[in-house]
Amino acid sequence: MPDALRVTAEWLARTTLPAGLILELGCGRGALAEASDRYAGTDLSLPALAAARSRRFCGDMERLAVKSNSVAFIFSWAALEHVPNPERVLAEVERVLRPGGLALLAPAWHCRPWAAEGLEFRPYGELRPWQRVRKALIPFRNALWWRALFEIPRRLLHEMRAATPRPFVYRRLQPNLDAYLGTDSDAFTSMDPHAMIAYFASRGWDVLSHPTPRARLTSRHEPVVVRKP
Repeated sequence: MPDALRVTAEWLARTTLPAGLILELGCGRGALAEASDRYAGTDLSLPALAAARSRRFCGDMERLAVKSNSVAFIFSWAALEHVPNPERVLAEVERVLRPGGLALLAPAWHCRPWAAEGLEFRPYGELRPWQRVRKALIPFRNALWWRALFEIPRRLLHEMRAATPRPFVYRRLQPNLDAYLGTDSDAFTSMDPHAMIAYFASRGWDVLSHPTPRARLTSRHEPVVVRKP
């Protein structure tokens, strides 16, 4: 994950952080461990952790075995979409970060509801009639103009309500845990970066990655980086 390592290291270098742990959520084999000498990682996969050489521990992101206000920087790449209840993860991020600490959160945004069925990759002859219709519509539903038609009004509404704490809004998916059919086929949720921005901004956090209304409204695939007040 060279880009993930580069972006994480850049945010660590450009920001003054309080003392404390540098914690990765969903660390896998610890490919990003060299981001900091204060690094620690957590993951549910024992085989992945056994292969890692970095400081790591087995743990559930929804219930972190970490003291409150003890982490200076928390980050996660391509992992939150695999958690059944990501709002619990965000609550844990709030709990364990120290004031002035940063969170860099980069799940796979906008996981597609048809990924669990492999509709993009399976031939029409294998599909039921309704699946064929859904497969035919995929190019339209993936088009930027189509997504903006639905997302921009929703984002504007969230912006107008940002004065009071907002719940984290996401779409729950039915993951395919029996067979890997393609990217994000095992995702539990589909998340919009603006919903995460709205969640933290409504709680008084600084959104460093998207500092202006325009940047928030046009957010797409980039990480969300926030500072705890």
